[in-house]
Amino acid sequence: MTGRDDSARGSSARRSVASRRGLLAVLAAVALLAVVASGVVVWRDTDGGGPLARLDDLRHPPAPVSLEHEQLLGVAADFVQRFNTYGPDLLDDAGTMPEYAALADEMTAKFGAVFESNLTYAEQTVAELDVRRRAQVYAVGVASADADSAELLVAGTATFSYPNPDKRKTWVEFDPERFRYQVSLVRQHGEWLVDDLDDVDDDLPSLAQSTPQDGAGLPGELPSQGAGTGDGGKSAGDQAEGEQ
Repeated sequence: MTGRDDSARGSSARRSVASRRGLLAVLAAVALLAVVASGVVVWRDTDGGGPLARLDDLRHPPAPVSLEHEQLLGVAADFVQRFNTYGPDLLDDAGTMPEYAALADEMTAKFGAVFESNLTYAEQTVAELDVRRRAQVYAVGVASADADSAELLVAGTATFSYPNPDKRKTWVEFDPERFRYQVSLVRQHGEWLVDDLDDVDDDLPSLAQSTPQDGAGLPGELPSQGAGTGDGGKSAGDQAEGEQ
């Protein structure tokens, strides 16, 4: 009987281990799907390192992101996406982009003046070349924050496109380009405003600190036709007809 009992206990233990492993696999899959479904990943500073620290985080989860941090994340992500999105659909009869220019309302006076000094160039480029730029933010995180200022990191991709000369109402896309910005926010009169924007990968001064000689300006240097597409500027697939 003892041998049978030992065999039964061993079999039960193996089933228990297999069950726990299966459950962990399911939890991992659910967590991955949750991240993918969320669309934007929120970075959080952590002190821990290895697997034991991560397990401890599961047993003692950190406090939820504060409402203040959520507001900072939203301001930075929304601004970067809108800052990197413009095109012919924003042009008015005078050849200007009032909706895009309205971004200055979300900036400090200092940064807004820099933005407006570059705006005419962007409007002329869109009007003359009929190009557009679309951006998607994939990750945002708070690097530091106090009562009146904050530094955030925002990452995503942006894509230039132009009208397809061979097929009406379709666009030819260049390969997406990745971006990473450090966004400086300050609180003025109870409202968070953008005070500076720095592309951390371009080795240039931040936008607020740049001069015309630095080459910094509004987002995106227009790629040469055919750059990165492998087929004379043709995209992997034309966008659906009817998209303006």
